[in-house]
Amino acid sequence: MTSSDSLHRASKPHSAGHTPLPGQVVLVMQGGGAPGAYHGGVYQALHEAGIEPDWVIGTSIGAINGSIIAGNKVTQRLERLREFWSRIESRPPAPWGMLSPQVGSLATSFTALLTGVPSFYSPSAVAAWGLQAQVGVEQAALYSVDPLKKLLPSLVDFECVNSGKPRFTVGVVNVLSGQMR
Repeated sequence: MTSSDSLHRASKPHSAGHTPLPGQVVLVMQGGGAPGAYHGGVYQALHEAGIEPDWVIGTSIGAINGSIIAGNKVTQRLERLREFWSRIESRPPAPWGMLSPQVGSLATSFTALLTGVPSFYSPSAVAAWGLQAQVGVEQAALYSVDPLKKLLPSLVDFECVNSGKPRFTVGVVNVLSGQMR
C-alpha cells in the first residue's frame, strides 16, 4: 500500500487463522525471465501465509504468471505455476552442462537463441527472409509465441480470469506507437 489512507480502511481476513490485512492486496509483476521465476516464489510465500491477491497486475512474463494466478482457483494456482515453469525450463545440452556452469549457461543461451524454448517460443519462419524483409507488423518478430498460445489454455481458465476475482490487469505495448496501455 502506498497511501496512509489505505491503512485506515477496515481490515479483512484473507484466510482462517491469519491476521486480517488492511485494504487490498495487490500483486504487481514485471517482465524478464529471472524476475518471472522469482514471481512464483513470491506468490508461493504469500499463499503459504494465507494471503491471496485481490488484484494481479503483470507485464510480459508477469502477465503470463498473473494469468495463471488469476485464471485458477486458489487451490490450483501453485501447481499450475510450477507446471508452467517446468514446461519452459531450459537445460544445457549434453555434454556442455557437465563441463562447467559457465559453459552450460552459454550452451543453454545459444540453444535458446537458435531453437527457442519448447512450450514458450520458437524461431519465426519469416526471420529467414532477413531483418529488412517487408513482412508486416504481425510477423515482424524473430520468434513466434505459438507454442505459448498452445500451452496457456491448459493452465489458465479464462472464464475464471474474466470473473474479476481477483481483478487482473495486463500492461501491453502498442507495437506501432511504443506506448504502454
